[in-house]
Amino acid sequence: MQRLRSFALFYVLCFQPVSAVVSFEAFTEQYGRRYDGGMQEYQERRALFEKRAAKVLEQNNRPNRRWTAGINTFSDRTLTELKNLRGWRRRGSKEELARHKHGHEKREDSLSLRQTTRGKSRAPLADKVSWAFLNATKRHYNQGSCGSCWAIASTVLLEAHSEIHAYPDGKGRSFSAQELVSCVPNPHHCGGTGGCEGATIELAMDWAIKHGLAEDSEVPYKAIDGECMARKSSEGSSLLQIMDRSVTRSSLPEEDDASWLDTSPAGAAFGMMSWERLPENKYDDLLIALQDGPVGISVAASDWFEYSHGVFDRCEKDAVIDHAVVLIGYAKDSSGDGYWLIKNSWGPEWGEHGQMRLLRRGETDDEDEGSWCGVDSQPELGSGCDGGPSEVTVCGTCGILYDTVRPHWKGSSEKARQKAQSDEKY
Repeated sequence: MQRLRSFALFYVLCFQPVSAVVSFEAFTEQYGRRYDGGMQEYQERRALFEKRAAKVLEQNNRPNRRWTAGINTFSDRTLTELKNLRGWRRRGSKEELARHKHGHEKREDSLSLRQTTRGKSRAPLADKVSWAFLNATKRHYNQGSCGSCWAIASTVLLEAHSEIHAYPDGKGRSFSAQELVSCVPNPHHCGGTGGCEGATIELAMDWAIKHGLAEDSEVPYKAIDGECMARKSSEGSSLLQIMDRSVTRSSLPEEDDASWLDTSPAGAAFGMMSWERLPENKYDDLLIALQDGPVGISVAASDWFEYSHGVFDRCEKDAVIDHAVVLIGYAKDSSGDGYWLIKNSWGPEWGEHGQMRLLRRGETDDEDEGSWCGVDSQPELGSGCDGGPSEVTVCGTCGILYDTVRPHWKGSSEKARQKAQSDEKY
């Protein structure tokens, strides 16, 4: 009986008519809410819930809407709690934050890690790509109250490329998000102050190639900063650091060339050759990178919490990048709208079983993603570091093209690529 009651509540929460929203009492029962602050907190949470419910109704009553909003576990959360889920928990005085933002202590080594590249000429791109079939992308993470989106996105990215390129049987290898949270240094406060207070995928990739990375079973995720137990004595040099920053993609080692192993990066033990930050705001470069596997991206996600299903299009050109996720494909829906397929870290109950379809311009619009640009006036919330610019140009829906990262793996799997381009869901 209890199981039937829970299912009924779940159905009401997830599939309510557009003209109705579930009550706060049903919501608290479904999600097991117990507020320690007594009646005052109860009333505050109820007010937040009712405000979110009104937003759900407003979205769902829009004519010709592309996506549907819904009540979910975030519907009674404060703005601070929601910011934590996007990895932003920078601490300090107003004076400190102003100095970080405007770069009064600017220095050359404080900017985001990046590598300028040019794509190789290749065959025409596939009409659609989906890496949703991988075990790595089927696995679900819930980052909890820790601002670890950057670490979870990085481990999903590493696991996916390991499965594609090193484990043709599909078994793959896991990587520890908790080790990244506990160990990755962030001295220049890139995207936060480190650990659960925020960092970047670039820093995670640099750690993995220099130090290696434990499996998830060895260092399971705890959603806390924790103590770093990794051994650093075997640290090798990152291929990214060894090569000149102006290197082009064509000068990277070929997959059948083992000479790069002379540099002995620790990531070579599991097949990681290097990593790169793709050129900023370049639509074609991102499409090309997706042919070989998922890509780590940073996005403006402050309006994502009510998303239930459909193609999300609530993004302005001016976008504050504040969340890290994994891009696992692109395609078009039945109406002809292009979309990006995204893997998030907010658990399987959010969105389309933990995934999201985000509008991809260029299929039915006059502007493509590369020309749909605005300004991020708070880059320190995403990948910006101390001493960086106070504003940056960001392009694409929710700024999706600005900060994109991919690893390079030893080996390849043509079979996996063919499956990613086949007629599966998405």
